[in-house]
Amino acid sequence: MKTLRNVLFLAVGLGGGVATANGFYINEHDAKVTGRAGATTATNSDPSAIVFNPGGIPLAEGTNVAIGSALIVAKGSYTDTMDNRTDTDSSPAVLPSIMVTSRVHEMVAVGIGFHLPFGLAVSWPDRHAQADVIQDQKLRTYFITPAVGLNLGKQVPGLSIGGGLDLVPATVELENALIFGDTRGTAHLGGDAFGFGFRVGVQYQPEALPQLHLGAMYRHKVKLDFKGDGDFDIADPYRGQLPPDGEISTTLTLPGAISGGVAYDATPELQLELNAVWINWKKFDELRIDLPGDAETVSPQDYKNTVTIRVGGEYKVAPNAAIRAGYIYDPTPVPGTTVSARLPDANRHDITVGGTYAFGNYEATLGLLYVLPSSQETSDEDPYMPQFKGTYEVTAFVASLGLQGRFGK
Repeated sequence: MKTLRNVLFLAVGLGGGVATANGFYINEHDAKVTGRAGATTATNSDPSAIVFNPGGIPLAEGTNVAIGSALIVAKGSYTDTMDNRTDTDSSPAVLPSIMVTSRVHEMVAVGIGFHLPFGLAVSWPDRHAQADVIQDQKLRTYFITPAVGLNLGKQVPGLSIGGGLDLVPATVELENALIFGDTRGTAHLGGDAFGFGFRVGVQYQPEALPQLHLGAMYRHKVKLDFKGDGDFDIADPYRGQLPPDGEISTTLTLPGAISGGVAYDATPELQLELNAVWINWKKFDELRIDLPGDAETVSPQDYKNTVTIRVGGEYKVAPNAAIRAGYIYDPTPVPGTTVSARLPDANRHDITVGGTYAFGNYEATLGLLYVLPSSQETSDEDPYMPQFKGTYEVTAFVASLGLQGRFGK
């Protein structure tokens, strides 16, 4: 039953929506990092190093607290082969973050962070062409990361390492249309899960060339075993063709990633950085779902691995102020054979700007990111994949605000 298969796949599967990075991954968790296009693996020693490279945690003195929020306005569209266009009607999303680090010994620092790196939401107008594929959906993954870092500068000048444990509760919600001829119904589904992962990182600033900064981080995959309830509502005689209301379950693995970066202090005021981020999407080749009544369904996904390139710079215009800018090339893992309204996506080109102003022990930061309009056409290799042929377009704007306080020595 194709309609039901699509409904249940999305309910406990991706639910990613029109995110601001490839697939359903989100990277805007620090206004400074956003302003320099996410190029931060080699240099970050702020509390957000918990997220971007815990090897930078022990480089900051005292106790540091950072709170932030990103407003994401994302839009997608689908144009069929007859040039009929439908736009998403998703509301803006607000993503909070909070991170704290503290040096507890000349060599040791600890921290804890909270951010939401996978998810967002997508909503389409009622009765749109793919209403039986997706109507409204939300996925949230809450990463809580206690971390520790070691400054090994006495043993190896310029070297620091760190790591953290990712504790990941997650939720998903879906409303979808059921269509049998002229008869329409709805499916309401929701589920939750809890998973574990970890991340480790290293930073190195050679003693012989202190202008050079090197960094790398590995983030492990997170397995989420979703369990939830399905509620199906449609008039007879079609209700009997659907499974009974009851428990549904599936497993979704959030992909692991490796990031590497190199930065150079061109002058005491100007720093430039290049990062490459590899994400292991390829393992997401299918999704199996257990349905009520001992039924099962399998949906092919065929995602491909991606490498995102991030180039950013920061210039100190005054002792207490800095400006930033950058560029991101962010390829999509979603192939033309499986792209759909579930997750409209395309290769993306992003530009960023930002700035910081410090006052006393505090600093306020603004970071802006714009995803240039981009598109992906469905593949014609298979006449049946995807079901809906045409063109998907995406664009997004992100405004990220942050406040950081530094206390003690």
